[in-house]
Amino acid sequence: MTHIRALVIDDDPSVHRQVEEALCPRIVDTVLRNSDASDGIRMALADPPDVILLDVNMPVLDGFKVCQLLKENLRTRDVPIIFITVDTNVVHLARALDCGAADWIRKPVNLIELQARVRVTLREKAMVDLLKEQTRIDVLTGLHNRAALDDALTAAASAWDRTRTPVALLMLDLDHFKRVNDENGHGVGDEMLRAVSVEIRKCCRPYDTPCRFGGDEFAVILNQTAGDAAVCAATRLREALELLEIAAGDTTLCPSTSAGLATTDGLDRLFEPAELLEAADAALYQAKNAGRDQLVVAAPKWHRARG
Repeated sequence: MTHIRALVIDDDPSVHRQVEEALCPRIVDTVLRNSDASDGIRMALADPPDVILLDVNMPVLDGFKVCQLLKENLRTRDVPIIFITVDTNVVHLARALDCGAADWIRKPVNLIELQARVRVTLREKAMVDLLKEQTRIDVLTGLHNRAALDDALTAAASAWDRTRTPVALLMLDLDHFKRVNDENGHGVGDEMLRAVSVEIRKCCRPYDTPCRFGGDEFAVILNQTAGDAAVCAATRLREALELLEIAAGDTTLCPSTSAGLATTDGLDRLFEPAELLEAADAALYQAKNAGRDQLVVAAPKWHRARG
């Protein structure tokens, strides 16, 4: 079951107590607190909560600026923000909504009203998250699609930036897949793609990201993995795919794959998501040009600073 967390950014400790009393555990499981705007932003970016309750009038950074900064960041742009304010000026309240807030509530806080507004906000977020997830799924295979891959690569690069968490990217291409379609029909080709996708998902850990890159090409982000562990994971996945048998009339087809693997081993600088993708893709094409049905690991040269 999902653990729902709310973050309160307000310089009034009494508001923290009121919010926790109203929401926990009826509406959320945990209420996180911060009295400083800058620290609150850092807390939200480090581990985005499900909803943020934000005071408008704070020293140094007011709530409007905090909201703007959170909405400009990829990690927190979709976290709903509810302003808490003593302000009754309609123009100011409209400004709160214009800068990205989902709702607002006036001080002194009415606990029943707060519960209702947070409950509605979380319900709307859940619906938006569901719709967003559906748009990130490849219809044929059920794997994540290219858009989801791009977002996951961005998150992986951000994790490397913050904590040097290793990551590897595996690109896979089904060998001679066009021949499968030409000789057996697209129905058999689609069945092969689905079977391959199921096997890829089985081989992945919960924190990996398996995707259909496009056509007969797949990608797997191996999070928290590098070095020999990444090579072993890639090899194990390819071997599992070779054991598949796809019915094609009176015969069966066993897919083989060409694969390229890029890791952050030895990398001593920040990197762009596109760099990791380019390195894995280049290794994949080396595998195909070398005769297919093999894994090539990207050379460390991609680690060099880009000119």
